[in-house]
Amino acid sequence: MPKLTSFFYPKSIAVIGASEREDSLGGIVLKNIQDSGFEHTVYGVNLKGYSHVHGFPCVRYLREIKEDIDLVIICVPGNGITSVLRQMGRLNLKSAMILTGGMARQLSQSDTQNRKIRHLAKGLGIRVLGPNCLGILVPDHHLNASYTHIDALPGHAAYVGHSAALGSALLDWAGGRGIGFSHFLTVGASADLRISDFVDFFASDRRVKAILVHLEQIRDSNRLLIALRAASRSKKVLAIRTRPNSNAPAGIIDLSKIDDEYFSRAGTLKVDTLDGLFSGLEVLSRAKPIYRRNLTIVGNGLGTSLLARQYLEGHAGELSKFELNDALSSMAWYQKEMTGNPFILPTQAGGKEYIGALKQLEKINEIGVILLIHSPNRASTSFDFAQALLPYIKRSRRLILTCFLGGLTTREARQAFDGAGLLSFDTPSDAVEAYLTLAKYQSAQEQMRETPTTDALGFVADVKHAKAVLYKARKANRDYLTWPESRQLMRLYGFHLVESLFDVDFKNLANNAHQRHYPAALRIIHETYSYPFAYQHVPAARWRGAKTDLVDRDALLRAHKELVEEKAKRLPNSKVLGFSVQPMRRKVDALQFSLGITREETYGPLVFFGEGGSHADMLADRQVSLAPLNSTLAKHLIKKSHGYQVLLERSEDIDGDMVKLINALITLSQMVIDLPRLKGVEINLLMQYGQEPLVLGVAVDQGPKIRPALNPYPVEFEETVILKDKRTVLIRPIRGEDEPMLKSFFGCFDAESLRLRFFYSRMNFEHLELATMSQIDYRREMVFIAEINGVMLGEQRLWLDINTNELEFAIMVAPNTQGTGLASMLMRKTFDYAAKINASAVVADILPENGAMLGLAHRFGFEISQEDETMRAIKHL
Repeated sequence: MPKLTSFFYPKSIAVIGASEREDSLGGIVLKNIQDSGFEHTVYGVNLKGYSHVHGFPCVRYLREIKEDIDLVIICVPGNGITSVLRQMGRLNLKSAMILTGGMARQLSQSDTQNRKIRHLAKGLGIRVLGPNCLGILVPDHHLNASYTHIDALPGHAAYVGHSAALGSALLDWAGGRGIGFSHFLTVGASADLRISDFVDFFASDRRVKAILVHLEQIRDSNRLLIALRAASRSKKVLAIRTRPNSNAPAGIIDLSKIDDEYFSRAGTLKVDTLDGLFSGLEVLSRAKPIYRRNLTIVGNGLGTSLLARQYLEGHAGELSKFELNDALSSMAWYQKEMTGNPFILPTQAGGKEYIGALKQLEKINEIGVILLIHSPNRASTSFDFAQALLPYIKRSRRLILTCFLGGLTTREARQAFDGAGLLSFDTPSDAVEAYLTLAKYQSAQEQMRETPTTDALGFVADVKHAKAVLYKARKANRDYLTWPESRQLMRLYGFHLVESLFDVDFKNLANNAHQRHYPAALRIIHETYSYPFAYQHVPAARWRGAKTDLVDRDALLRAHKELVEEKAKRLPNSKVLGFSVQPMRRKVDALQFSLGITREETYGPLVFFGEGGSHADMLADRQVSLAPLNSTLAKHLIKKSHGYQVLLERSEDIDGDMVKLINALITLSQMVIDLPRLKGVEINLLMQYGQEPLVLGVAVDQGPKIRPALNPYPVEFEETVILKDKRTVLIRPIRGEDEPMLKSFFGCFDAESLRLRFFYSRMNFEHLELATMSQIDYRREMVFIAEINGVMLGEQRLWLDINTNELEFAIMVAPNTQGTGLASMLMRKTFDYAAKINASAVVADILPENGAMLGLAHRFGFEISQEDETMRAIKHL
């Protein structure tokens, strides 16, 4: 398959359906190409036999063109598309852009034509953009191959979206504000190429500094997530999502929480408006790194500073907390009324006073971002203030935001800061909103860098028997688990359950209930109740079907009668499956939480957490996370909920209780990986001081197998080997928590060894670089490490080029391990991995003076050739 370069930087174009009419699709496209000043070859193709169209040569058939065509633009009716593709196949032309309009809505109703285009193009080796796409604009290449009414200004941000209508409006909106693009396109119905393909391309293009994405349909959330995560490591990526429907998954009422979680795990800033897309881009492009996610407000007026604080607190932002030192106390105004944040300077304070405060504040480690709010006055104009502050803020390593209040006298101050590339705002709320954007983006970056692996559960789950439980239900033509089956599944994964008696015959149940079970709760178990989240869609199922505080057998018998009668009224068609009795042991200080598993049609399985209680409270508080989880992600999920605030207030051992809840969520995450048929799990969890969490109730159902949007840690690649010196070494995929070990590993090499590996001299590795190297997407790349007891002896890095299907590798082994056969073992690991992913070849770029690597390549039969300043080693598979 050809690379996407031919779409963005073609040297020759053919427009099928070319026309002199400027109101026709082919005519508009050719006129836009002409007006953009495209400097390369363009042909029109039209059966009417025009000699020229808009000044470009025109032929009747593609085959009449005597040179290779990089990009074929198809502007013919839908029924002629496949014919054009077959002509391209005969001529070995590999890139087609289908601008034909009116197909997207037809294809959304019936995917037949779309599949036909996709299968035909794949068989012919043609990459297809569209149908129903807007076209492509690349200002620096003087290319406007689209039917837009306006050309794009040059810039450094790339835009790719689904909707042509939204794309056209956004291009006009951006042009009116002087915002430019490096690339601009929409993908339309995506018969072949998808947004993820273009995100991949932009991530590797040095001309692109930021990527803007609009998403409607997400066909492969795993593939898109991998592309976004890869791009977010080196570019600013912002996304806006529009949904064709608002169908929420079972147990969840707020779809925005799911979208927020998905893009956060991608390291991408999700925005909700077009204005937010560009204002977010400006803020991210100009901001320095944030070291702590909190805000310190400094102003020369109490009212304006309080406006900023109120806006921050109203939007769940964090205000920094710190003690005033003597120097700050001597500067502060309102020091009796205020606790230090906002920090209020005298009304007449100018640049000198603000700089004095900044110098003291920057000594405080607890402080993150600083916002300076200046109200102009006769003693301190905004321009004088800006001139004094500007050099200091540019030099500072800390992010400092400014807000120049006013209008008539502040224009020059804002212009000075804008010209210096610094962030300054008109109002306190605008400035705080910028901080919130940066905090949200940093949180997303931190979540992206969390390795999607499952922490040790502390026990071995009985996966075999768990699968057998699910199989038994399917064998009985049930998609739900019965009361005993659900409880058995929980036990197999280490959950503790409240003592419970169950029987399909109530008389047997009553006879088996002894004095120790009272006071008791009686529950009627029926089919509707056996499904998780039944109450969300069946109003009658909001009835809990339980009687509590039953003190003896007589109360139990009365409760049974009442439950049976009530069930017959509310849910007459729901088959009774049995009854359960549970002793009531709940203490006054007990807490209930709702947690479990659900799935969304786009993003796959989700783990949720929130406070327990009424159905309305549970639904309102539920927070979601993509599976799999690790401890950090599970903790983040808990802290987003209102249930966490309740836990903080009432827990007598907050750290211990958090560990228990985190372990419960990680266990659910592991169930998602082990049991891909799980559709829903809803658990009512009881926590009491000094005891293990207890499952009060659980409901489980299953459906078709589904994979997570994130790829879990691939434990199947772990293996133990024995070196020539008899040492036993574990070779395994790298994890995010291996960052310190990776840093120590690189630290054992001299400068020359590192130059041979990285192709330039270096000795130091920063945290973010090491994090990127250790926190990887296992579907896109692979890193194997060799270790003994937490000491890394070797590292092997593998990248698959999705355009050539070649696997590139690099290997390093510690100096004290050379000659032990480890490098050869890692090389064999490369070939095993290449075979598993069906790579076409294994390749490496090697410096000519790297004799060790060249020798290794020779021993394994690589073909070696000179390419510029490096040696290219390749072995076809």
